[in-house]
Amino acid sequence: MSISTYSELKTAIADWMARSDVSGSAADFITLGEARLNRLLEVVATTATLAGVVDSASIDISALSIVEPQNLYVTDGNTEYFVAPRALGTFTTEPISGLPGLWAIEGTNIKLDRPCDQAYSFRFIYQGRFALSDAAPTNEFLTNNPDLYMAAAIVWGAVYTKDMQAGAMWKGMLDEFTAEVRSTIAQKKRSQLTTDPALVGIGRDFTGWDYLV
Repeated sequence: MSISTYSELKTAIADWMARSDVSGSAADFITLGEARLNRLLEVVATTATLAGVVDSASIDISALSIVEPQNLYVTDGNTEYFVAPRALGTFTTEPISGLPGLWAIEGTNIKLDRPCDQAYSFRFIYQGRFALSDAAPTNEFLTNNPDLYMAAAIVWGAVYTKDMQAGAMWKGMLDEFTAEVRSTIAQKKRSQLTTDPALVGIGRDFTGWDYLV
């Protein structure tokens, strides 16, 4: 089965534990597992679906664990419209409702450049802490590492059911998967290191090249 959303992860936890009585506690297992991931790993790209409010230029994001906001889109069926980010205070809010074109973060809200003329659906992408919820049902890490997410949650499920044998097995997998992911992240960081632009041209003929200023 696919494990790419918060709902699918909760279902998979109950299936893999083969316990029908843990379904209501699966959300707690995920939260506790995420506490460990937040201690050991960096922020993760997360996608949240937000709902606009008719005649309002504000969207509440207080439920999201945001470290750095990135992109905002208005979604209309299969079509998406990019909403351009701006610094707070660099644009005014138009009095006439319509399709928003600009946005900024204001406290725990997204501030739009005009009130919504309908209840638009927004796709909000941000760097955040591990904190899946119904409001933020998926993130990049779950998409790429469902095995680690599952292990992190089921370790707590085993504690809850007092199944120490299963807990030890899942803890072993959790430690192994975490080490693999941390190694992959470190390798990506090393590969992204670039040479100082001032040194790039040493020993080269710059004829026909644009100089960096």
